[in-house]
Parts: sequence; structure tokens; C-alpha cells
Amino acid sequence: MTMNKMKMTAAILLAGSLLMGTSASAFKDVKGHDAKITESLQERGVIQGNSQDKFVPQGKLTGAQSVQMIVKALGLKAKEESYTKRSGPNNWYKTSLQIAEDNGIKLPKNFDPNAELSREAFAYLLMQAVDSTTPSGYATVTMLVILNDSDQVNKVYANSIQMILLSKIATLDDKGKFYPKQSVTRIEAARMVYNAAEFVEELKKSEVNNQEEVYLSVEKVNDKINKVVLTRPNQPNPGYGIAVSKIEFTEQGKAIVYYKLLSPKPNYGYIQVISDTKTETYVSSEYTVEIAPQK
Repeated sequence: MTMNKMKMTAAILLAGSLLMGTSASAFKDVKGHDAKITESLQERGVIQGNSQDKFVPQGKLTGAQSVQMIVKALGLKAKEESYTKRSGPNNWYKTSLQIAEDNGIKLPKNFDPNAELSREAFAYLLMQAVDSTTPSGYATVTMLVILNDSDQVNKVYANSIQMILLSKIATLDDKGKFYPKQSVTRIEAARMVYNAAEFVEELKKSEVNNQEEVYLSVEKVNDKINKVVLTRPNQPNPGYGIAVSKIEFTEQGKAIVYYKLLSPKPNYGYIQVISDTKTETYVSSEYTVEIAPQK
């Protein structure tokens, strides 16, 4: 869709308001939890108001503004060699598009940086950005959310919409509708990028906090053999596994089971669910079992 000159001018002005920085202030036209969201995003330089004290929450976002908001909210960066690589006009959104490209984010078909972006296309961009923050990716559908307007969803965007709903990054309205073809508004986009950033941050914290924790349990198989189970609890997906690397038997009657922690394979579609990962081995009941990380 080609915008006329008046719409183009408005889009450029609005783009500038998203791009330029001013001191943080409360928006008079945003209330409740939305006020917290917009204030947080403004302080982080993700958004700016249309004026010093107005956000214009129902204003529409263009494709370029959407890409910029997403890459800023998730802290995505361009590859070092990309800063001088991109050719073409030096548009204000040039850097954001380069960052998206460098992080593997594919633009919707017939993407127009100056045209309004649909809600389903925004979901498509956002979930790719979320996926790009981890080598294993998050976006794997394990359940199905029923949309009462699913017949309006472009099949290319269906998985992204499912994930954005399953992850609580976005919600349906009280009629169970997503309104995929409607243009995304500034406040809708702000809510989604804020929730997406929170989602990524919580999963990263979970990964860091639980990465080194390993628990041992010993189960009797018979009078001569015990089963040794090593558990790595509360991992964000099965890619965070554990494996026995070797067993060392000492003269003091100890069996030291050495283990190594496994990381997710890049671009592999793991089921995104918090669960325990385990491995097991068998040791003579004559030995007392201890565990240690492989160095």
C-alpha cells in the first residue's frame, strides 16, 4: 500500500518521535499498567512520544517503526562488519533493518517500511526476534490456542501468533479474537515488545540459575547393582541435557561419576517447556557414589 504525501510526512514525523531521545516523562494519554509499560520502554530508549507528554496510543505503526521498536526492546545488535555493508539510501531505519537481517529476522512478503503493519506481521517479526536471542530458539508450538478469527490468519504467520499467545506476550480479546489483519497500534506494539523482553529475560535468568545445578539419586537394582541418576532440574527445554563422561573408582571404595552439561543445538526446534533433564548409569553396590563436573 503506497501512502500519499500527507501520510508519508506524518509517518516520518512519527518515526522521528520514536527515534529521537528526550528526557523520560509520563504520558498523559496512557493510564494504568500501560503507563508503566510506556515509561519503562521510554527510559530504555525503545519508544518516544509523539510530543513531550503524549504517546498517541492508538496511532498506527509502520513497518520500519515496528522493526526498530522490536530490535531496540530485545537489545539486538548488528554484526560489526555490517555497519558499512548496507547499500542504498541512508534512511533513518537503515540500521534497524540491518540489525534485523543480521539476527536472521525475515521481513514479511511485500514489506513496505513506510506502510502500516498488520498485527499478524508484527507477531511474525517479534517472534523471530525472540528466537534470535537464544541458539536453540523458543518458537515451537506444543499446544494450540483457539482463535475465533483463525480463518483470517495468513498461514505464514500462524505459528508466530500461536507462540506469541502461548508465551503470554499477547492475548486475545474477550471475543477470542486476534484481529490479524488490523494495523498494529503503538500501544499494542509497546505491550508486546515489553512482554517479549520480560519473557526473554526470565528464561535467561532461569538458564543461568539452573545451569550448574545437578542432583544425584541412587536406586537399588539388586543386591549387587545400583542405578545412579543425575538430574539437571528446571531447564527451559530438553536441549539443556546432561551426560556421564566417565566413572572413576578409587581405592577408598568411591565411584566418582563425572558429568558434562549439554547445550541446545543451534536452530533446533526444541519443545519450549520447563522440565528436568536426566541421565543414568549403573555402579556396583560395593561403591559409594559421588558426582563431579568434567573439567
